[in-house]
Amino acid sequence: MKRLLFLTVLAGCASGPRPVPDGATAAERLAHAERALLGGKNLTGSFELDSKGENVAHLTGTLELGDGNALHLVAEGNFKSELVQVELDSRDASGTTRTTTKGPSVSSHRDPPAAKLGEAMSLAIARMGLLHNLVKLATDQPIEKSDGGYDEWVKAIAPKDGASETFAGETCKRVDYTLQVEGKAMAEASLCIADATGLPLQRTQTVHFQTGDMTVNETFKWQMK
Repeated sequence: MKRLLFLTVLAGCASGPRPVPDGATAAERLAHAERALLGGKNLTGSFELDSKGENVAHLTGTLELGDGNALHLVAEGNFKSELVQVELDSRDASGTTRTTTKGPSVSSHRDPPAAKLGEAMSLAIARMGLLHNLVKLATDQPIEKSDGGYDEWVKAIAPKDGASETFAGETCKRVDYTLQVEGKAMAEASLCIADATGLPLQRTQTVHFQTGDMTVNETFKWQMK
């Protein structure tokens, strides 16, 4: 059933951002958010992320989602007390440029095209959050599952309806769920999804590590060109 739901999401991804249907269940609302991101051609989001506990960070930036695997992400701030800047640019179909500035060190790579980069980025925002990808880039690593397999790797388990809220003048309704990674429950997450567009506006999440918990707060503001 979960696999069928994901295939349904992919089949309808061309719709992009659009209103969430009245009466949508929590699972349907979350699927709607994935569909909005997967089909979000010419969609630009600004974001602010904070984390406390393990992997302390404060990062701000922008993400442009284009057609297919074309995207452009830039972020800056601090990660574990170090100043960082990261950039990921796959708008050139011949490859992806990945650059990390961490303190005085700068590293740049030209990675080959990744068949599922856009999917991995979009599903990450909906399920796990953007922070994980920014941490990978800040530690000079590529985006995980950019060649496929994200749906089996990260799952939102037992989504439930949460509270209705307002962010930057946009109304949204929360979906609360358990985040599962490689079959193991790793976090409790709450994602507020805009009624008018189906796009994520705010996420709170508590991630459990063996060495301690990490609390994460992510906010997004989206524009459609």
